[in-house]
Amino acid sequence: MSLLLCASRLVGQESAGAFKNLQVLPRDVSRDRLNEVMLDNLLGLGLPRLQGEGCLFCHVGTMEQPRSQWDYASDAKPMKQKARVMMAMVQSINQDFLARLATRIDTGHRVSCHTCHAGRTDPRPLPTVIKAAYTAGGVDSAAARYRTLRSRYFGRDAYDFRIGALGAVAQELADGGSLDDAIALAALERDTYPDSSVAVRSWMRLTLERTLNRDGVDATLAGLDRIRPQLGADVVTPTLLDVLGWRVFRQDRRVEAMAIIRRNHAMFPEEYIPTESLAFMLDETGDRAGALRLLEQWLERNPDHQRARRLLLNLRGGFPGPHGTEPLPVVRDAGTG
Repeated sequence: MSLLLCASRLVGQESAGAFKNLQVLPRDVSRDRLNEVMLDNLLGLGLPRLQGEGCLFCHVGTMEQPRSQWDYASDAKPMKQKARVMMAMVQSINQDFLARLATRIDTGHRVSCHTCHAGRTDPRPLPTVIKAAYTAGGVDSAAARYRTLRSRYFGRDAYDFRIGALGAVAQELADGGSLDDAIALAALERDTYPDSSVAVRSWMRLTLERTLNRDGVDATLAGLDRIRPQLGADVVTPTLLDVLGWRVFRQDRRVEAMAIIRRNHAMFPEEYIPTESLAFMLDETGDRAGALRLLEQWLERNPDHQRARRLLLNLRGGFPGPHGTEPLPVVRDAGTG
C-alpha cells in the first residue's frame, strides 16, 4: 500500500461521529480504532511517531505549530488523496479477495501497508529506485541514492541489498549502451562488498566488454591473461568469459564471440559449461561436425555426464521420446554467471 492517513479528527472531541472527512473508514469509527489505523500506517511506511511528525506526510500542518492547529480535514496534500485509494485497495484485498481463497495457511493474516512498503514510503524495489535516480540525475545521482538508502535501511527488510541488486542495474545500463556508467555502478557494488567474488566478477565482465569494444578481442584476452593471477580463481570462473562471449554473439559479432568462447574452453577444458558453449557456437556457425567431435571427446573422459549426452543426441538430430525420435530445440541460456 502507498501512503497514509485518510481520516481526520476534531481535536478534543471523543464521541463517535466527531471525525471529519472520513471517506474510507466508517463514519462512526472509534477514537481507539482510528488511532490504531493511523499507527499501523506510520509503522508500515517507516514514518516517525515522535511529536506526530510522520502525520505531516499526509496532513496539513507544520512542526512549528501546535497540533491543535493542524488541519486534519484538509485534502490539500496529494499524499492523503493517494492514501485513500491505497487504503481502499487493502480493504478490498482483505475483505473480498483473500476471503475467496478456499484454503489458507493462516486465515487471520491480512495485507497491510507493511506488506508492500516494508517500512519505507517508496514501495518500489531497490533496482527500480536506483534506475529512476539514474534517469533523473545520471550515475552520480544513482550512486548517491544507493549509499543513502543503504545507510538508512541496511539490516531491515525494506530493501534487498544483497549482492547483485546494484549489478542488475549496471547490466541494464550496459544493455542500453551506457557501458561506462554501468561499470561505475558495478564498481560501487564491488567496493561495497570487496570480499564478494560475484561483485568483482560482474565488474570485471563489464570492464572486459569495454576493453573489447575499444581495443579488440586479442587485446582483451591478453589483458585478462596478465591480470588473471591477481583476480584469482573465484573471479575467473568458467562463467566470466562464457557470458561475455554470448553477449557479443547476440550482437552479431560472431568472430569475436568465437574467439572468447574458444579461449574459455582452453582455460577450462574439463568444465562442462565451456564445452557446451563451444559446442553450441560451433553448431550455430555451421560446424556441426566439430561440435559433435568436441562432445564425443569430452564424453570419453566424462561418460556419466547426462547433460552432455543429451546435447550430443540432440545435435545428432533427435532425442528419443515416448513417440519415437523427437527433435529437441537447441536453446543456450547465457545467464548472468
